[in-house]
Parts: sequence; structure tokens; C-alpha cells
Amino acid sequence: MEAKKRKPIRRRIQSIVMTICIVAVLVAGVVGLISMFSIRSISEKALIGGTVQNVGNLAQSKAELADAELNAYEATVQRLAEYIDDLYAHPDRYVRREILPPSKAAAGEYVLQRGFVSEEIKLQDVEDELGLLSNVEQAFRPVILGAKGTITTMYLGTESGVMISYDAASEVGDNEEGSEIYFNYRERPWYVATITQDGSSISPVYTDDYGRGLMISVAAPFQNAAGENHGVVCIDILISDLYNEVVRLDMEEEAYAFLVDSEGNMISPDSSGGSIYQNAELDDSVRQSILNRKTGVEQAQTGVYFAYAPVSAVPWMFCIRIPQSMILEPVSQIESSISRSILSYIGVIILVSLFVTLIVGKFSVSLTEPLIELGNDARAISGGDFDHRAEGYANDEIGDLAVTFNDMAAALKQFITDLTAVTAEKERIGAELNVATQIQADMLPRIFPPFPDRNEFDLYATMTPAKEVGGDFYDFFLVDEDHLGLVMADVSGKGVPAALFMVIAKTLIKNRAQMGGGPAEILRYVNEQLCEGNEAELFVTVWLAIVEISTGRGLAANAGHEHPVIRRADGSWELSIYRHSPAVATMEGIRFREHSFELHPGDALFVYTDGVAEATDASNELFGTDRMLAALNREPDAEPRRLLENVKEELDAFVGSAPQFDDITMLSMIYNGSEGRTT
Repeated sequence: MEAKKRKPIRRRIQSIVMTICIVAVLVAGVVGLISMFSIRSISEKALIGGTVQNVGNLAQSKAELADAELNAYEATVQRLAEYIDDLYAHPDRYVRREILPPSKAAAGEYVLQRGFVSEEIKLQDVEDELGLLSNVEQAFRPVILGAKGTITTMYLGTESGVMISYDAASEVGDNEEGSEIYFNYRERPWYVATITQDGSSISPVYTDDYGRGLMISVAAPFQNAAGENHGVVCIDILISDLYNEVVRLDMEEEAYAFLVDSEGNMISPDSSGGSIYQNAELDDSVRQSILNRKTGVEQAQTGVYFAYAPVSAVPWMFCIRIPQSMILEPVSQIESSISRSILSYIGVIILVSLFVTLIVGKFSVSLTEPLIELGNDARAISGGDFDHRAEGYANDEIGDLAVTFNDMAAALKQFITDLTAVTAEKERIGAELNVATQIQADMLPRIFPPFPDRNEFDLYATMTPAKEVGGDFYDFFLVDEDHLGLVMADVSGKGVPAALFMVIAKTLIKNRAQMGGGPAEILRYVNEQLCEGNEAELFVTVWLAIVEISTGRGLAANAGHEHPVIRRADGSWELSIYRHSPAVATMEGIRFREHSFELHPGDALFVYTDGVAEATDASNELFGTDRMLAALNREPDAEPRRLLENVKEELDAFVGSAPQFDDITMLSMIYNGSEGRTT
């Protein structure tokens, strides 16, 4: 059969497209687009300049408003201090009244409530001073009622140990009704920072102890009759109220204002502000201008505009974020008017298009019909009919495409058959691994507190597994009534072999420890058992400690594991670094070192696996022990559960979206002493 003459589609398309492009570009493109963009460029510069200046003025006025609000609070607390000065200077002018301890009966009412710095302060010793200070209600009441809820609490503390508060949240708490309340306010920042000053001060932003959110405190010292600083009067203001008064903008949702403190933290009423270093819209130039307390407007490399101005009363910056779309919105309106001016060109384009359509119309049927048929063939194959074949096409590019479609259908049919088998096998393996992961997790003790009737110590542990089945494990158990065993270990390797090795190692350690003996003796026994038949050459790093509960004395052995961390009472967390023994199951006959230690009431331990220190972010930077210690020292005296949560929060924030490649296992214990923890 004689071969058909090829008629390449490319040549047909080239002739049609070239005719349309020449006519459209010459008539409309050159004249219309040049005019539109020329006018747009001129108008954009003028409009952007005016809008930027307005945003800068708004930032300055808002910063001045924040100054006025904060100065007003300072003036208020200074007047309160002067009133208290007069109480001490002229006590004979004032009537004494009794101030009662907090009472549930007074909840919801603004009343004065008394408290003492410690139990050493006796009522009879300060009763006259309390009666004199009862007159502060005359000064407190109009201030707190006039503030309309922006001031949450007013209070004062004296060098003589007396504390008086004024709010509507009176409650007894854990104390019995009518009993005295003791609170060591002398260690609170508002008192320590103000008692030695001559004037008022504003505290940094902090989180309210009663769950009301972020707030600041404005305090001022007052003096006794001798002219010496005798105490501090203070008011608390919620950041949310300050935001409502000063920060919020009457703009579109994409434009907003925020405050930044001297450390670069973005102050937000819901504690979710973050830091300007974490804000991807800000570049280094804008951040530096904010930290240097400059005034101005700057466009970041991301296109967003930022206006900023300093707040004088505190080391804050008032900032406004304006998206580029709002700045350029007037420009788009001008472009619309320009578009109307080139409608005449559109008429020409329409006439030319009609002419071109008539010319190429007779070619459209011959070009589109094969493509439509090939589309129908493609839909049949995509619908699952892999036995369908494209037939009857000319000897051109569409014909070549039809042959390719037929080859693809055959290959796709075989691929789906193979994929179905592979997917079924992967699902079976995945299900088995999920079961193995759950069994592994269930072997670890997860009920806390583990020994409810023992208050000589508190402990908590967690294990966050990676995607693969791993070999991390922890354990704790009572060897006898006076000895507590603590274990933190990490098996080499991943997958089911590591998990099985972990089960054997955990069982051997606990069983041998409960038979008695020191950590070195226990690890030596476990090492000999694991070395037998260890053809996979797996090993396990172990930190094992036996603590005598009644005295806090203990023995520990470290077989190639991470350095433990210790915190002495009222101290900070530090690594405890000493020589390690080799890992367990590396070779037979190893003699393990052990060392003694002693815990005193209030001391605490923290042990972990390498999944903590060796966690990496998206740029493969290690979390490291320095960041781990910083996370521990964020709340050094926190209970074990909270301590581990702090480390995990810092770890998650550092890692971000990077995948977790290793188990993250942690254990912390606080030793309360033989007398147990105090409640």
C-alpha cells in the first residue's frame, strides 16, 4: 500500500499563529501597552509616596498615644504613692479600719484583703499599720472603677511584711476560710526593681499567674515618716486592654499593628506574637531599624511595607504592617481608566480577528477532528479501558501520537498490575510494623505517678518514636522498699531487629537489678547474656542508676550513653560529665565503671537519648546540649512532666518541619527527701 504524504501540523499552526500575532501586536500592542505602562509608572510613584507618608504618620501618632496611656498609668501610681506617703507622715489624721484576709463571701466585690510576706509576721505586730493602710481604699476605689476594667488589680507591699490587695477576685484558695494568706512578694520583680528607686517603673511583659493572659505592672515606691522607702504600690494592666486602646487599626484584615520589645519579641494579647527574627516577611534591614528604635517606613524584600516608631515610656516599638496590594490599589484604579482609553484598539483587533477567522476557518475542521477523536480515545483509556486502541489516523504527528497512546495503554495496564501487587505487600508490611511499634511502646511504663504512695520522689518519662521502629527505652522500678532503679538506653540500628534487641535488654536489666547488686555488676551480667549469639552485632548504650530512697545516695554506671544532667536545689541544670564504659554487648568480659552520687532534697536528674541532642532542623543543624540546657533552665524548678514538656516544645520549635529520624526519649526525677514533698 502506498504511504500517505505527511502534512505536518506544525506548518499549519505556524502560518495561522503568525498571521494573528502580526496583526494583534502591531495594532494594539505597540500603541496601547506602551501608553498604559507609561502612565502607570508615573501615577504609581506619586500615589505610593503619599500613602507611605500617611502610614508613617499613623505609626508615630500611635506610638505617641501609647506613650500617653503608659504615662497616665505612671502618673496614677505615683499619686497613689504620694497618698500613702501622707498616711505615714500624718497617721493621726486617719481612721483605722480592720482589713480581713481573702474570703469566698467577698468574691466578685472590690474589697481590701490582707496578706503577709511570711508566717513570721504576726497580726498583733502590724495591726496598727494595717489599720492605717486601710485608708488606701479611698484612693484605690475611684482609680480602679474609673479604669473601666483596664486595671485588673491594685496592691501594695511594705518592708514590714504587710501586703494589701484590691480586686474583685477574692478567694481563699487551698486555705481555710478566714485563715491568713502568705506570699513572699519581696522576691517578685515589681517589688525588687522598685523598692530602691525614686520614681515609678514599668515592668517587662509577663504571663499572669491566674491565666488572664499577658500583662505589665506599673509600680512606685512610697516612704515612711522618716522619708525612707518603706514599700511599693503597684497596678496590673492586661496587654489585651492596652491593645484595644492603642494598637488595633481600623483597616483591612491584612493590615495590622503590633508592638515589639527590646529583645525583638512581638507582643500579642494571646501570647502568640513570636519574634521579629521568626517573621519571614521582615528582612535584616527592617529588623535592625526596629531594634535601633528608629522612626520611618520601609519596604521589605518580600514587598510588604513596615512603618515603625519608638514608644518613649518603655523600650517598645510600635509597628504597622501594610501589604503592597493596599499601597498599589489606587494605581489599579487608574489602570482601569487607562484601559477604557484603548477600547478603540480593541475594535480594530476584532475586525482583524474576524478576517483571520474567515481565512483559517476552512482549515479548522481538518485540524480539530483528529484531535477530538484522539481525545475520545484518551478518555476511554483514562477511564480504565486499557484494551482500547486508537485507530484510523493519518500519517502525521497526530498519527504518531495515536501510536504512542496505544503503547502507553499497554504499558499502563502492566504497570497497574505490578503496582497492585507491590501496594498490597507494602500495606501488609506497614501493618506489621505498626503493631510492632505499639507493642514496643506498651512495654514502657506509662502510668504516672508510677508509685502514688511514695512521695520521696517525683518522676516522669516520655518516648516519642520516629517513623521507624527503633530501640530507645526507659524504665524505672523499685528494687526493694528503699531502692529505686532508673534506666535510660538506646539500641543501635533501626527496625524490627533493634526492637527485639531492646525487649531482651530491658527485660535482662530489670530482672537482674531486682536480684540485687550494683549497676556495674548488673551491666556485666547483661553484657555477657547479650553477647551470646549476637550475630547481628547489635549493642545498647545504657545509663543505669540505683538510688537509696531514704538517704538520696546512689550508684550509677554509664555504658556509652549520653551524659546525664543534674540540678541541685535552687540551682540550674548542668551536665554531669565523667568517663564512660563501653556500650553493652560490644564484647565479652567488659568490666563496667560505676560512681557514687548523693541527692539532697530538691535535687533533680534528667537523662535522655541521642534523639534529643542530635535532632536536626531543615538545614541539618544539631539541637545540641546547649539548647537542651537552655530549655531545662527555662523553668529549672518545674515538676518533671512540665520540664519534659519544655524541652519538647523547644525541640519542636527548633526542628520545625524537618522529619524526625530518631526516637526522642527523656526521663526526669526530683528527689524530695525521706520526709517526702511538702504540699
